[in-house]
Amino acid sequence: SDVATGRLVNGEFALAQPLQAKADDGSYAAVGGSANPTSLLTYDGPVSNDLVTLGFKQTIGANEALRTGDYSKTLTFTLSTTTP
Repeated sequence: SDVATGRLVNGEFALAQPLQAKADDGSYAAVGGSANPTSLLTYDGPVSNDLVTLGFKQTIGANEALRTGDYSKTLTFTLSTTTP
């Protein structure tokens, strides 16, 4: 989304900090947009039937105002290869 890229939104209101994501035991990283995607997992070679656990967390500041309602963001996950 071009609106508040990487941040959860509630109507016109967006949280100050980006949503963070990780894969398996990796480190959390800020969710980017299509122009700056976040890489969550890479493999050194071919892999079949790998079970991957995704984790998400959202930091909310102690003085950050929260609005009544739901916060959301649609995420797109892309599986790609760089070496055939």
